[in-house]
Amino acid sequence: MRPLPTMQRRHAALWSVAGHGAVIALLTLVGTRVGPPSFESPLIIGELITATLEPAATPAATPSEPVADRAEEPAPTPPEPQTAEQEPAPRPLRPDPEPDPAPPEERTVEPPLEPPPLERLAELPPLDAESVAELPEVPEPLAAEGLPAADAPAVIPEEPVRSLASHEQRAVRRRLSSWTGQLDADELAQTLAWRDAGQDYTAVFKHVPATDAMGMEQLLVELTTQRDGQRLVAQLRMNRIAFSNFAQFIDRWDPQVQIHDDLIDGRFHSNTEIRVSREHGVQPVFNGKVTVAAGDVRDDGVGFVNRRTMFPEGIETRVRRISLPSRAAAFDDGAVPADRVRRIAADSLLTFQADGTFESRFLADGAAAEAGALGEEPFYIVADEGVDLHVRGTVNGKVLVYSPEHIVIVDDVRYSANPWTEGADDYLGLVAERSVEIGEPELTGSGDLTIHASIYARNRFAVRDYRSRRSGTLVVYGSVTAGSISATEPRFSTRIEFDDRLTTMRAPGFPLSNRYELDSFNGEWRVVDAP
Repeated sequence: MRPLPTMQRRHAALWSVAGHGAVIALLTLVGTRVGPPSFESPLIIGELITATLEPAATPAATPSEPVADRAEEPAPTPPEPQTAEQEPAPRPLRPDPEPDPAPPEERTVEPPLEPPPLERLAELPPLDAESVAELPEVPEPLAAEGLPAADAPAVIPEEPVRSLASHEQRAVRRRLSSWTGQLDADELAQTLAWRDAGQDYTAVFKHVPATDAMGMEQLLVELTTQRDGQRLVAQLRMNRIAFSNFAQFIDRWDPQVQIHDDLIDGRFHSNTEIRVSREHGVQPVFNGKVTVAAGDVRDDGVGFVNRRTMFPEGIETRVRRISLPSRAAAFDDGAVPADRVRRIAADSLLTFQADGTFESRFLADGAAAEAGALGEEPFYIVADEGVDLHVRGTVNGKVLVYSPEHIVIVDDVRYSANPWTEGADDYLGLVAERSVEIGEPELTGSGDLTIHASIYARNRFAVRDYRSRRSGTLVVYGSVTAGSISATEPRFSTRIEFDDRLTTMRAPGFPLSNRYELDSFNGEWRVVDAP
């Protein structure tokens, strides 16, 4: 990511003045026209649920949360002509996946043998006693307890199954693909009702809390409707999104920053418009679904920007905003055993060791402050108000590092176990109410900087002295969530690769959003009341 060039900033200012003037003139000309608009506002599932679950008085939508709906897929863009200056997109950090196994060979089913005609049976010679003795014995019918008798009628399932029609399944998925809201812990369930294509539907939400500090909360949804005198029920499951479910999540994109020489390998979301740039054959690549709450993506730079190669998994605009919580801390001190929490009282350097231990030293004089072992259970290192933490080392355990101020990464932060291997169970969360920053070049040294962690910077994720000479690549294996983000170039190009384990797990106490997304739905009705 790099800062917006000076000339583009000047042009942007001039265009902004000219654009505002044109808008004012246009409004003056059409000010006397009246009449309803010719379009319908997109329907928001969140608004429907709010209207059902809350009192009738609903506040008007604010400009900070634009109405969202699924945007249409962008039209295919012709492939960009290859030039000598173009470079292939960087490969993801993880090893190449194993090739899919070959499809199983088709099995030929032989047709059943036809019985011989009756006239041929009459020609067969009679069996003698010796031939009869050689025949295999026919087993007696099983008479085990609980098994039906041979002449018992076939058992009919009590709950027949009917498949949803394709249009009905699309409508249900559209209604319940996401849900924004909070469930009252004192209520066992909450209900949403709606009508679509003349059919009434009712969804009952039941909250399933996470089993531990690293688990994911869920909603079990029982969907019911009536058809042809039958009561039909379908089961769905929704997961509450942790912010670490995104490879990168940005609340407010800094308009002075362009995504340039960057690879984002995983899901990306921004609540505002983002700026992408191509120059000298270099452009960013998003190897994951991209969602933007704003109208579109701003293309800057020289040459043609090929969106099909930039967004191979597609881009969806005008989606629903996902708000950051007012406070990042997502764990309850009272619910955590005292021996699993270590508090830091002054600005300190925190160093993790590969053997599962850690130590902190005061930045002021280098004196030892705290030391301990992470152990097998989740561990929390918490800075007091006004305290900054500097972090480095090798993490062997499951730990959340939290500061109400700033966290500064001063050297590589890696997991002891290779995170790509099966059974790897090291997790690190770096959570700061203000900022998470990359230290100055004299602290981090030259070359690449590697970070294995889920990062949450409530205010800003920043690279200090990003205008210094080229150092290497900033590699984040995990996730980055930030209120906004600074430029990283020319000091670093950026590669963010999502840790697939974060799909179902999270660092201890890592912040959660108020968004639930559909996880599973088999598209079948169970008939529970038949005529």
